[in-house]
Formats: sequence, C-alpha cells, structure tokens
Amino acid sequence: MTDHIIFIHGVNTRETGVTPTYADDLIKQLYRKNEALDNPLDLNMIPLYWGDVGKEDEAALLQSYQRSPLWKKMNFTGIRSNQLLQFTGDLALYISRFDGIKVIERLRLQAIAGLQQQGGTGPRPGDRLHLVTHSMGTIILFDALFSARWDPAKTSDYQGVEQIREAIFGLGAQPGQGLPLCSIHTLGSPISIFSLIMIKNGNGIMESMPNTHDITPRLQQMLAALYTILGRKLSWRNYIHPDDPVAYPLEDLLYSMIDPQQLLLDINDILTQEPGLLDPLLNTQLVGEVAEIALFGGNAHNSYWTNELVASAIFETLHQTSQLDDQNAPMQQPPDLTA
Repeated sequence: MTDHIIFIHGVNTRETGVTPTYADDLIKQLYRKNEALDNPLDLNMIPLYWGDVGKEDEAALLQSYQRSPLWKKMNFTGIRSNQLLQFTGDLALYISRFDGIKVIERLRLQAIAGLQQQGGTGPRPGDRLHLVTHSMGTIILFDALFSARWDPAKTSDYQGVEQIREAIFGLGAQPGQGLPLCSIHTLGSPISIFSLIMIKNGNGIMESMPNTHDITPRLQQMLAALYTILGRKLSWRNYIHPDDPVAYPLEDLLYSMIDPQQLLLDINDILTQEPGLLDPLLNTQLVGEVAEIALFGGNAHNSYWTNELVASAIFETLHQTSQLDDQNAPMQQPPDLTA
C-alpha cells in the first residue's frame, strides 16, 4: 500500500523551473524518518504548484499603479509592489471564477500526474491519501473539495472539480470508491477566519453558510464515509508558529462547526516552538506598525517547511495510520450526525 502525500503552498510563492521546490526540506526530512523504520512505508510525495497562475494579471495591475503620478510619493512601494500585491492579489484572483478555474485545473493535472507515478497505473486498492496545506493553499483545497460554488450546476461546462472529488473516497457520485483521506496537516492556516462568513442574523456563528461557499455538508458526508470504511476518526493537525500572524487555532472551531459530538475528527493544534522571552512585547501597540510590515516580510509564516517538529508530527501520523489500517475492521454504519 502506498501513502500519497499531496503538498500545496500558499499565496506569494514564486518559483522558477518545472519541479516545485518549496516543500523539498520537509520531504527530505520525511524520507529520512521513513528510512529509519524496520519496515519503511511506500511514500509518494506530490508537491503541487500554482503560484504563477496570476502572474501576468498582477503585473498588469502593478503597471497601472506605477503610471500614477502619486506612486513615487508613496511609502513602502517595495512592499506594495511585491509581497503585498502578490499576497492579496493571489487571493483575489482565486476568488474570481476565471482565475479560480485556472488554479484548479493546474492542481488537477499535477495531482493526476503525481498519482500515476507508481508504475503509471495510478492508485491501487488500499492506498491512502494525506494532505499538507500551507496558508491560502488550505482555503483553495477545501474550496475545491467541499464548496458548493463548484457544484456542476454552478460551473457550466467545467467539470474539473467533479473529477477531483470523484478521486477521493466519500466525495464522488460513487461514495465507496476513491482514495481515502487519512490525515490533514494545515501549516500557518487562516482557514478559521473564513468561518466569519457563517454568521447569520446575529444568533451565532455556526448556523449556516451562504450556499455558494458552504463546505460543511460535503465535509461531514466524507467524514462519515471515512469512519464507516476505516472505523476511526480523521487525523487533523494544525501547526502554528507563535510569530506567524496568519496562523490561528482550529481545534475548538472545527469541533463546533463540523463535529460537535467529536465522533469523526481527531484535531490538535500544535505550536511549532515555544514563545520567546520578549514575545509579550509584540502584543503592545508600540510595535503594531512594525508587525504589520513583518506580516509580509517575516520568516515565521514559511518556517513550517523546515521545522523538525512539523516533520516529526506528520511522519508519526503517517506511521500510525498504516498501523491502524492493519488493526481496525470497517464499521457497517456511519455515526448519526443529527443525534
């Protein structure tokens, strides 16, 4: 059995060359840990790359800014031209239907190519899928897998998202087919902020979402199907660097939003390093302006790819998953989510 690990980066990631390199350090650490096992796992690493999809559109927008007579009189033009434009531009372009489809299609083709590396035959019965998503990459992947805005009735002739969903157990029209998703690892993820779109009538933030962005029904459907076939909860690890202003806790939010009975998910927030002695100073108003600049220029947000604790936690989950598959018999019925 093969463990297929798909990696997806966040916004403001620009690389040159055909093969993406942003996850190389993490992948090397995972391979080293695997080689130390008496019975190594069969690992298939699949890093996806979408960072240059909106490059031309963002360049055209920057040129329009630079034509303004005020541009040279503005402060922080370097940050505005690079980190800020790419950070917010990537997000804005993905939200648009046109560029969103370009991103999805890029990821779909790369995932297909990666999954077929195993002798050219694609995934085999018993194979497992794991997701390692960074920053905005989490939002993109969850939007593609679970959001109602990509349902066939809303996407006209484009069926790429449906093809992705058909490949994952519990998401397609044939719920008993596809690769089972066995673990999720979110690195520096802002996905909790997107729960704000669930607010309705001021009566609580967990009542419902707009139909076009609702991820909860399909996510619950997949989790119930996974529990039925695997007889265990889905492992979800959320990694947070204390200096990363984009990373937020997920544990309480996801339980209340998706799994209030804690039947389907095993969620843990993991701090990748302990706060420093001077960290309380970072929460004062005095350094607020500096912190805003550090949001786009600091190293904390990209540190997960080289962090030993992150690599160890991911590999431990991979190893435990393989052991649990050998021990647990599948259940006959999913738990009742409405009880």
